[in-house]
Amino acid sequence: MQISNNKTFLGLKESIFSNTTKSDVDGIELKLNSEDGDKIKELLELPDETICEMASKMDCLSSAEDGTYELSVCYSQDRKFAALQLAKYMAFKYRPVTGVRFVENETAESLLKILLK
Repeated sequence: MQISNNKTFLGLKESIFSNTTKSDVDGIELKLNSEDGDKIKELLELPDETICEMASKMDCLSSAEDGTYELSVCYSQDRKFAALQLAKYMAFKYRPVTGVRFVENETAESLLKILLK
């Protein structure tokens, strides 16, 4: 398991952290237009080495208010770990179009550079 939770303050608060880096984990959801969603789908299907190369050539993606795609991202604060899943709006709800992709180290950093501002 790549992430764990830790109960603190008499069990009333939970913090989630990356097992590999021991850094706190946050999460976001981004709505993306069709063009950016297609780019991310292509990236998530590539091997790690190619993701770094392709992401370095891309500009930062911006969230679209009524996006065709929704990208769920959990990432460590040190940006050395990320879990991503892309969904597409079909039949009145977002449905996954990729599996959950776990990335670490340089691959996570390169992906998060284009996703987080």
